[in-house]
This record gives sequence, C-alpha cells and structure tokens, in this order.
Amino acid sequence: MLDFINKLIIEYEEMLLIVGIISGIVFVVSLLAMPFLLGKIPVDYFSQSNQCKRDCNFVVATIKNLVGLVLLLAGIIMLVTPGQGIISILLGLFLMEFPGKRKLELKLISNDTTFQAINWLRNKAGAPPLER
Repeated sequence: MLDFINKLIIEYEEMLLIVGIISGIVFVVSLLAMPFLLGKIPVDYFSQSNQCKRDCNFVVATIKNLVGLVLLLAGIIMLVTPGQGIISILLGLFLMEFPGKRKLELKLISNDTTFQAINWLRNKAGAPPLER
C-alpha cells in the first residue's frame, strides 16, 4: 500500500508542487485582500430592511459576478487547503447577484461567530463594525 502511494506521489510530483504553490499564493492573497474587501461593505448594509438596487451597467455587473464566482470557488478550495475559506465564500456570495441573495446574506450574517469574524477583519482594515 505504501509503495502504491509513493508511486503516485512520484508520478504526480509536478502537479502536487503546482497545486501547493497555487494554494500558498491564494492563502497570502486572501490574507491581504479580505480585510480590504470587507472594509468596503457599507456599515448599514445588513441593517437596511429593504435595500434598493443601484443602477449599474452590464459590464460592471458581469465583472462583479465573475469576481464573486472566483472568490466562491477559491473559498470552497480553501476549506481543505490553507486560507480563509468561509470568509471567501461569504464575500463571493455578497458580490454575486442571484435570486434570494438578500435572504441568504441575512441568514449567514445572523451567525454570531461569522459576524464577529467579519467585524474583526473590518477592524484590521480600519473600517467601523457592521450594524445588524
């Protein structure tokens, strides 16, 4: 059994090295970017009962959705590799537009641990804590 595992590791050594390097890069970028991006969320974003949609063009909406999708996928990967998986998933969901998004956001932010983690990261960015 150990010979089989050793053979697989040797056979896929380059791929494992690339995956390790990408994982390390994503880890460092997530550590640097998360406080900044979370600091951009308005303080009253979750306290507004009926948030109005802003008019934005198709290109901006598409870019936000693509960045959100990348953060969502990176967050899922970071659940098993080094990084801030849950925070990346939340940030990706906040950026994307889809039906039922507001209800999902409010449900996720109602968790005290998640809310405290987001406010801790906002504090690192010099942003005031979010209101509920």
